[in-house]
Amino acid sequence: MATGRGLIADFERAFDEFFDEMLIDRWKGGTGPLEFERAQVVDLADRYEVRVAAVGVDPAKIQAEVAGQRLAVRVPDKLGGLLDSSFAFSDSIDGEASTAKWFEGTLVITLPKKKGRRIALKAS
Repeated sequence: MATGRGLIADFERAFDEFFDEMLIDRWKGGTGPLEFERAQVVDLADRYEVRVAAVGVDPAKIQAEVAGQRLAVRVPDKLGGLLDSSFAFSDSIDGEASTAKWFEGTLVITLPKKKGRRIALKAS
């Protein structure tokens, strides 16, 4: 049975993610969805895969960060700045098990989905 504090913590986390997505991300200037037209998100049964085409980019300068149900990716542009985009997912992501690979000008980020915990029912 969930405790009152656990429910409050879950609500606070969901509220924070909603606030970040709906307000803060929209206030950031200079970035938009067109900057990552070459990004592809694949939803598989046990994981998400995000593929970002970034030909000619130094892979050591690419930044990726996972938090909750979101992935933020920053790729250097040709003018010395960073293209910034975030992806929101319906399932929580296992950030500790997430990986990124560079293959022929494409960044492939694998984001395992967190598995729910099955609760055993005990008869009283």
